[in-house]
Amino acid sequence: MKQAISTGWDCPRAKILVKLREGMSESFEIQTIGRIRRMPEAKHYEDDLLDFCYVYTFDEKYKAGLLSNMDKAYETRRLFLKEKCKTFTLEKEIRDLDVGSLGERNVLNKIYDALVRKYNLSTSTTDNKLRFMAAGYQFGDEIIGHALYGEYVRTDMVAESTTYYTTRKRVNTHKHGIELLHSVDAIKSTIGMQSTKVKTILERLFRRGGSSYKKLLLLDTSEFYAFIINNEHRLKEEFREVTADMNTQMTLPLNPKKSIFHIPEQDFYKYDPGVKNEVEYLTNAYHDYTSGYATSLVRSTSEMLFEQFCESRNDIEWVYKNGDTGQQYFSIVYRDGLRNQWLFYADYIIMKKDGTVWVIETKGGESKDKDKNIDIQIENKFNAFKNYAAEHSLHWGFVRDKDNQLYINNTEFAHDMSDDHWVPLSQEF
Repeated sequence: MKQAISTGWDCPRAKILVKLREGMSESFEIQTIGRIRRMPEAKHYEDDLLDFCYVYTFDEKYKAGLLSNMDKAYETRRLFLKEKCKTFTLEKEIRDLDVGSLGERNVLNKIYDALVRKYNLSTSTTDNKLRFMAAGYQFGDEIIGHALYGEYVRTDMVAESTTYYTTRKRVNTHKHGIELLHSVDAIKSTIGMQSTKVKTILERLFRRGGSSYKKLLLLDTSEFYAFIINNEHRLKEEFREVTADMNTQMTLPLNPKKSIFHIPEQDFYKYDPGVKNEVEYLTNAYHDYTSGYATSLVRSTSEMLFEQFCESRNDIEWVYKNGDTGQQYFSIVYRDGLRNQWLFYADYIIMKKDGTVWVIETKGGESKDKDKNIDIQIENKFNAFKNYAAEHSLHWGFVRDKDNQLYINNTEFAHDMSDDHWVPLSQEF
């Protein structure tokens, strides 16, 4: 293995690389890291434990070389909480695991009804196939892939490249069984069901055999494998759209479990070592928090603008940037359209000098009349957040950016930022 890494053989199953040897040329070291960064199946899995690579080094020159030559590379640094923030508490919500979601049959019905409405489907599987094809779905008994060709020296050249050719492999149920399970797992992640149940739903909808109840297509085994694998991203979005249904959120009572949130006394934050004109953000809840923790490399536009906005005010006691996932962070429970419970982590908690507490969630705004928000659950989260704030008498709001200006909404949700419910942040905050 040691020799293989050095001579250039790819080993995508490698998890940890330890080098106890004298440093070699910078380009060689970066190539070595690149080999272990490669994903086993040339794709990411939307799981930080699988998708991220961590490098621990005491060599500052080597670190600088890595950061400058690798795309989307950043440092993480540990920060310590200021004394004045250590006594702050807030009630947070966690999922009640004793409350179930919709059963398999109900989920099947919801997805079936959604697809019928969206594509105007009928009881004719032949007509349905034509309608799916017209919508861009791929059919056949071959797995379709895309491979790069040409010579690439840097990773950004790969990102910009359009030199792909299409690959086709006839379905082999033994060989492609694992790939099918990966596709089912990807779809499963949007609806929070077990993989076996999701696979059963897909078979009931699209595969020949079994009950004719809620049958949309009659695909044989090879066609079914190819259909699910080739259309994984499309199907994932179809299922995701079903979970965004607001009727469940508005009609079903939700009684999540409660616990007390304390701001972590120390935490790790992403840091951009390439920041220019670095200044300390004195309003932040942590010591030594600077503009290097709020650049475009590690923050969204709305987050950068919001932190700058808070830093410019003289009525802010402190600002805490909440984590994205984990039991140590502040969370609110919301339901999706299938009655699944999910945790929503609002981005910021702000204490004003008059003792007023605000909780703020930042979202992608609008640019050139195009919606930058990518969260399909935004309305479910908005309403759950609204109910939580009313119960706890908190000031709150969703904040989005437009033309480098921030707008807040804490009344009725509207996707279009030209709606009157979106007002300038300084007007409310």
